Amino acid sequence: MQDKNSIQARFKIKRCGFTLDVDLHLPGRGITVLQGSSGSGKTTVLRCMAGLERPDEGLLTVNGRIWQGNQVFLPTYKRPIGFVFQEDSLFEHLTAKENILLGCHERRHIPADLMPLIEILGINHLLQRYPDELSGGERQRIAIARALAVKPEVVLMDEPLSSLDTQRKAEILPYLEQIRDCNVMPIIYVTHDQTEAERLADCLVVLQDGHVTS
Repeated sequence: MQDKNSIQARFKIKRCGFTLDVDLHLPGRGITVLQGSSGSGKTTVLRCMAGLERPDEGLLTVNGRIWQGNQVFLPTYKRPIGFVFQEDSLFEHLTAKENILLGCHERRHIPADLMPLIEILGINHLLQRYPDELSGGERQRIAIARALAVKPEVVLMDEPLSSLDTQRKAEILPYLEQIRDCNVMPIIYVTHDQTEAERLADCLVVLQDGHVTS
């Protein structure tokens, strides 16, 4: 019987020049890092989990609930996920606070239960600023807060530090470590960077040519 506090993801995709065939059993908490070179299938796995790409064959269960499989396919908007992209994708006309609360029912004030997250990310002093007043690292911390603010069951991060220079990456990694240590929701984190993988991974999955190698 499958552990209810876990994720099972089985995807098969055949495209011109590329085949993805993975069968993953992932923990229901902590950070799972999907690591591999460009073209190994990391982002494709993430897109399948988000419902942004429909595989030829697929099964996805999260905490015992079927999101995909057995004639079930939850569209992206019905999947309780938070997604952090390579680019922060903030709305420039909204303040940092408004960006964070975009998907929440309460959009005027930061709810009390979100304040620990705000403190962990060190962004309390940034809430009234607009994106063009923030550094790249600050913008990405706001994007991470936005993804977590909706209290998703799973957080998907697609190379969230790849657009940052070495200094900015070094600034953000401790925040991600704190989130990992304080949060109960699982994070699926895509990277090709060995340092990120070593520092963040509770569980490491290495992909090559669309297959799991370790």
